[in-house]
Amino acid sequence: MVSFDEVKVELVSVNTEKNLTNKESVAFVEQFVKEVSDFSSQYGSDNSISYTAYNIAGNPSKFPDYGDYPQAFVMRTYGCWWDVAPSRPIDYMPQNNGPVISQDYIDVEYYREVYPVRVSIYETYNPGSVVAIWARDNNRRWHQLWSGPPQIVSRKPRIFSPPLQLCHFKTKMIRVEFNHSLLDYYTEVDAILLIGTSELILPHIGFQNRNLSALLQELGDTTHNNEDQYNLTPDYLKINQDLKKLKNTLGKHCVLYKSKVMDKVPIGKLVSKLGMHCHCIPPIDEAFNSLQHFLQEDFPKLIHDINLSAASSSLTDTSPSTSNSIDNTCGSFSSLPDETLLKILKNLDLQSLCRCCKVNRRFNNIARDALLYTSLNLKPYWYCLDIVALNYLAPRCQYLQKLDLSWCGNYDAITSYDIIEFLNSCGSQLTHLRLNSCQFVNDSVIEKVAAVCNDLKELCLRNCIAITNHGFRQLTKLKFLERLELYRTTIETSSLCAILKQNPQMHHLNLAGCNHIPNMDEVAIAIANSCPHLESIDFWKAHSLSPNGVRALTRCVQLREVDFGWCLGMGAPGDSLRALLSSCRSLEKVFLAALRGLTDRDLEPLLSCQKLQQLDLLGARSLTPDICLRFLLCCPQLRMIDLSFCEAISDIKVQEWRQLYPHVSIKRSFQTSGFNFI
Repeated sequence: MVSFDEVKVELVSVNTEKNLTNKESVAFVEQFVKEVSDFSSQYGSDNSISYTAYNIAGNPSKFPDYGDYPQAFVMRTYGCWWDVAPSRPIDYMPQNNGPVISQDYIDVEYYREVYPVRVSIYETYNPGSVVAIWARDNNRRWHQLWSGPPQIVSRKPRIFSPPLQLCHFKTKMIRVEFNHSLLDYYTEVDAILLIGTSELILPHIGFQNRNLSALLQELGDTTHNNEDQYNLTPDYLKINQDLKKLKNTLGKHCVLYKSKVMDKVPIGKLVSKLGMHCHCIPPIDEAFNSLQHFLQEDFPKLIHDINLSAASSSLTDTSPSTSNSIDNTCGSFSSLPDETLLKILKNLDLQSLCRCCKVNRRFNNIARDALLYTSLNLKPYWYCLDIVALNYLAPRCQYLQKLDLSWCGNYDAITSYDIIEFLNSCGSQLTHLRLNSCQFVNDSVIEKVAAVCNDLKELCLRNCIAITNHGFRQLTKLKFLERLELYRTTIETSSLCAILKQNPQMHHLNLAGCNHIPNMDEVAIAIANSCPHLESIDFWKAHSLSPNGVRALTRCVQLREVDFGWCLGMGAPGDSLRALLSSCRSLEKVFLAALRGLTDRDLEPLLSCQKLQQLDLLGARSLTPDICLRFLLCCPQLRMIDLSFCEAISDIKVQEWRQLYPHVSIKRSFQTSGFNFI
């Protein structure tokens, strides 16, 4: 069945403005997702249909029901729990991030290209995590249609339809980004509806800068909702009433824009976005304005956070801390020694560094100093990073040690050849490299990483599904790895065991969703033999892990975090899990989701782990309220426990514990049917 509806509307207008027509036919197209093109994480596994990204394709299957349903798209994390776990990654260059950090994304494709008018996201469980919506043009470049902060909203299903920026091109590819920091539990998305037109329509001249979203809000006549200011369709029974009114009165409110000029406007890529076009000293007016911008905006933000050591006293004497005073001390600031300026500029984001290059010759030289580019976080620029930007940065990255290219280069913006050349130029001193969800990563890139980055301590390859076993074999050349993340990769047993044998200093290992390892017990034994310093291990969805592999891990006594969630091969773990929990007394996070044979006796040794903070017991059918109460009483640092689908523990008991132990977040999944909106 075709998943879109098309309504043709005749637009009649007496407007005589150039490039506008008096009588035209416009088709309004409503379509659900045809297919999922890419995503950063999913709670389900690739060999299943439950909780996977691909569930978002097609019409809603559960809306308006509210609750935890396996037919929805669910991502792996929620709240702040993963950010305080022992395995949490440290941001290389936090000053590069905006006020809201996107933690997950999904790219979806539709049947027909349209000018987007509305993107409606059907959220059926714990809504509020959508923070950005993007559209891709025919040149494979991304444009942001909307962005906003994560929200705390009512626990009920909703159709999230934020106001979109005017889009001057047709698209059939949409990206939705998420931030889970405010979520109480997993969010679930049922469908994403794209509504667009066959021709570009604009409100008549004079209406709020021709903002179509503002016009729709006025036509919708919706009461402002303080809980959810962006939701234009809070009542699903009256969905898109504003669009229906617009179709009926199209000629009265809108005109057809026929010009092709806007389609040719190039996107501001990273080079132009950051001001990287400045290779020479700018004119005096531009230099003066750049200096004033730096002194009035960038520098005051830093002055309170930077310890200038010996230079601090002289800075205090010559430069008062207020912005107005700084305005009058340009000469004094410029007289600071280069070492002091370098210490200040070290705290600037990439855009501010590029502004500094425009101030004068001295600032130009200092702001391009390689010591300022030892850490580089390019993930926030995923949508515009290309080979031109890489070539611009390469001369400055002589001492580059930490590089995050996660999410970058997808859809051919950067090729494998481009990244290989960059690594040839700048990769010899790399100790940390993140390439999560980068489609350009293949065997050739991995081979170059192994050959050039001899001192690598961290390598993150989440969702790099183009690497074959041949590529992974090259990683045996690395000897100093402390963190290796292989979520959803196709690594095989022999390659992984060989890598582990060569890297005895391994501290953090993520093997979640690695479905090409038929015998995870062999991997667990290799870990026990080669990695005695391991602190965290993620075996999530490792179906071939059995009690034998768990018992082997008892030699890793420094473990602080383990995830055996959905390791169905463990069955009833029995004494193997008891032995592990008895050996590892420093455990802080223990996830045992879906281990249905888990018993009270299996968990008793964990009561002695005084540092335990997070405990996931989802789906443990045989656990009694007694063992749960003992965790609440005996583990003073416990902050989260998941008791979803624990059949022997009643909802009444959970509510009682929430009252008695408010410092512990007790999770409990639920489902409702035929939800009635309030």
